[in-house]
Amino acid sequence: MEEKQGGSTKKEGMKLGALQAFAMGVVAILVLVAISALIYGVVSVKKVSDSGFSMQVAKTFNLSAAKINGLSVSYVDYIDDLQTLEKFYAEQADLPQPSEDEVSDQVISRLMANTLIANIAKDYDVEVLDDDVDEMKAQLLSQFPDEAAAEAELMTRYGWSLEKYIAKVIKPLLLEQNLQKVFEESTVDESDENAERQIKASHILFKLDSNTSKKDTEIAANEVLKQIKDGTDFAEMATKYGTDATKDVGGDLGWFSKGSMVPEFEEAVFALKPSELRDELVETQFGYHIVKVEDERYVQDFVTFMDQQIKSAEVKILINIHNPFESLIDLEDDEEDVESDELEEVEEDSEDTEEVTPQE
Repeated sequence: MEEKQGGSTKKEGMKLGALQAFAMGVVAILVLVAISALIYGVVSVKKVSDSGFSMQVAKTFNLSAAKINGLSVSYVDYIDDLQTLEKFYAEQADLPQPSEDEVSDQVISRLMANTLIANIAKDYDVEVLDDDVDEMKAQLLSQFPDEAAAEAELMTRYGWSLEKYIAKVIKPLLLEQNLQKVFEESTVDESDENAERQIKASHILFKLDSNTSKKDTEIAANEVLKQIKDGTDFAEMATKYGTDATKDVGGDLGWFSKGSMVPEFEEAVFALKPSELRDELVETQFGYHIVKVEDERYVQDFVTFMDQQIKSAEVKILINIHNPFESLIDLEDDEEDVESDELEEVEEDSEDTEEVTPQE
């Protein structure tokens, strides 16, 4: 009886071992199939395939089309946006039609910029609020009879639902706008190489009109200027005599940089210091202005900052597409070559000069 039981146990052990071996074999085959599928999918992705299989592999393994400063740019997003932009241009036959490389450049450049902006936004604690999204969504929908009409138009033009359009376009745009606002309100030291001077100024405009001679307008403006010099409150006089919308806020023009105003006005106000009143009128095409600079600050220009961030970024294109940043790299190399050549010329000139220096 014991021998039978021992034989039975032995047979069951052998059967279990065979099942385990079979199961391990199946697992090994599945792993090999998965690896083969991944390799095939990666190769397809590298060749910029938009087949269903390639897209599923890219989505499952979160494959990248490119990287900027080590941050991944999704291949799925690249293909999705590429197809959308191609559809857009196809629907706009009256527009100049870009080449395939130009369309790809637009897509990958924007995705990289969005990736970089999202990362920088974290450093500044900038985010997109639901209220911001709702406001911009309302502005979009106001252009259509109803939401269904907006959905239909977005689907026709981009192949996107309203929800997808919000995620792809509205939220990145709002994040960039919010970051720019916070960034440009953050002051920097005057000595910073990227510092830009902004001033906060006020003015009182005496407009030229057909009912009053130019001379009389100038006399009236000078009379008000004299009263301000004698101590009358500037904002009070702006409210009383101003002839543009700023009179409702005491002549306040807010903060602005060079390039925002007409040249004559700009030249006058940027020559003033904080709390300084110009002792003469400023004449522009609009009339005569009494101007005063309230304050100044130094900020960084957001567009310039982003250009520098992109130019200095480590960019890796991981699929077989044109690299839109090659021209920037080539340009920097050319500038370095020019600087090197100029340095060599200076050194040669210096050597020549030493050789022909007259002896005493």
